[in-house]
Amino acid sequence: MMVSSPFLITVLLICVYMSGDIASLCKATEPKGTSFLNYASDFKPIAPINTSLLWSKRLQGLGPASATQLKTLFEYKFLLPEQSLRAGVGYVGAARRLRRFVQDLVNGSRSLKIGVLGGSISYGMSSSKRGTTDWFSIFANWLTSIAKAPVTSLNGCRPATPSSYMVFCLENNVDPEIDLVFVEYSLNDGYDNRILENSIVMAKEQLLRRLLSLPRQPAVVLMQVPHVWPHVVHPFFYTAEDLEGALASYYDVSSLSMRTSMFLLNVHQPTPGFLWNQTYTNRHPMDNGHKAMADLAVHLIQEVAVGLSLWPISQHELSWWNLPLPPPMHEGNYEPLVTTCLVGHKFFKMCIFNAGWQWLNEGTESKPKWGFVSAAPGNALVLRLGSPGDGDVASAAAANHGNATFPVLLQFLASYKSMGQADMDCLGGCHCRGKADGQLMGGQRISVTHMVRLDITWMKRFLPCDLRVTVLNDTRSDGHKFKVSGVVFAATNNLGSSHGVQDWVDWR
Repeated sequence: MMVSSPFLITVLLICVYMSGDIASLCKATEPKGTSFLNYASDFKPIAPINTSLLWSKRLQGLGPASATQLKTLFEYKFLLPEQSLRAGVGYVGAARRLRRFVQDLVNGSRSLKIGVLGGSISYGMSSSKRGTTDWFSIFANWLTSIAKAPVTSLNGCRPATPSSYMVFCLENNVDPEIDLVFVEYSLNDGYDNRILENSIVMAKEQLLRRLLSLPRQPAVVLMQVPHVWPHVVHPFFYTAEDLEGALASYYDVSSLSMRTSMFLLNVHQPTPGFLWNQTYTNRHPMDNGHKAMADLAVHLIQEVAVGLSLWPISQHELSWWNLPLPPPMHEGNYEPLVTTCLVGHKFFKMCIFNAGWQWLNEGTESKPKWGFVSAAPGNALVLRLGSPGDGDVASAAAANHGNATFPVLLQFLASYKSMGQADMDCLGGCHCRGKADGQLMGGQRISVTHMVRLDITWMKRFLPCDLRVTVLNDTRSDGHKFKVSGVVFAATNNLGSSHGVQDWVDWR
């Protein structure tokens, strides 16, 4: 069908003069099938639980002893309708580690530790009371209430970070003695339109391998969420969830799908009380959305408990518990051998010289975003990476690379307004060069944290190794603001085993 020129001109004019998130749709950045998300004029980002919709399962078909043992597990009240709840179990698998966890939970044979890693969704953003109405707190409180032995929980989520960030900063955010950990990064990881060498899936694989290698061999559960944005909902396929299903199968990691549950209630059978604009605000689920995510986690534990009653752990299953991890699903995609992630106060202590930079929290007390900030060309910040004979991280990193050259990742802010550029070089006994640009182009109002890789060569080990960051006069915006927020040291089997640095992005 041919379209007249006047129509084309009209469309172009509309796209030029529209602003904000809607304008991004005109740039063909949204995938085909994206739907608009409209809110009522009196919308308030509060969605209390409709208690009239709550329901509980009934235990049927179990023997009296099993029914009595599991009775307290099934006193939980669900909000998600039954079909949506069942659809939200993406993959269970053999669930060897999860079955062991649930067996210990039901028997009360030992104390247990649980945790969650993810971005701002699982951190609890947009829940009315973080620590109470966010999904992980609901799940943790339920688990604690029914357990026969102590259960401790840790929310290790970092708002504005993808799974690739946690590959390198895991030690700051999870108890090494963890027994069960949920991983939620679907939205923050974005989308990579590749099946082979998909950067998102490869980062997730490295994170899973690090978690599965922890001392207690924890059970890991993927919590997948839909791509809901402030004004649009991306189509069902526009996520790495399906490709990550291969990871779940390969590593025997169970997977829950909030995406499938919610699409069922919005597309297949639109259900009042569960529509996108009734459960989400500004990318995050509200209280009823958090309750739905908790429902999925509880449902999985219940189903595994029933499975144990019908098919107890056998000697053959026990023989699988101590098997080593298989080689990576993606050839050569090994996890870092050693990582040290210096952020917050640890990063602040690295500064030995400061000319015109400020140490600022550009977030909130509950959602901090600390870093060194400067907005004037020529201002320099010097960070001490290592000192002679200190046995510090830089010395260890250099020792792990026989030629005294080791990689360092410097975290810096990239944003849509008034950002500048910075030059990086090394002082003292080491050499490096780098440059970073903090200005994002394209018109979208987003702020992201990028990581720039610097190869540090520390040949004169009798001198300290310092990194200098200098704000440049060059800029692609009307300003020169530059912010650095952390340093990561990583030792890998080979540098090629880590996915490309251009994909290490924090979505804020």
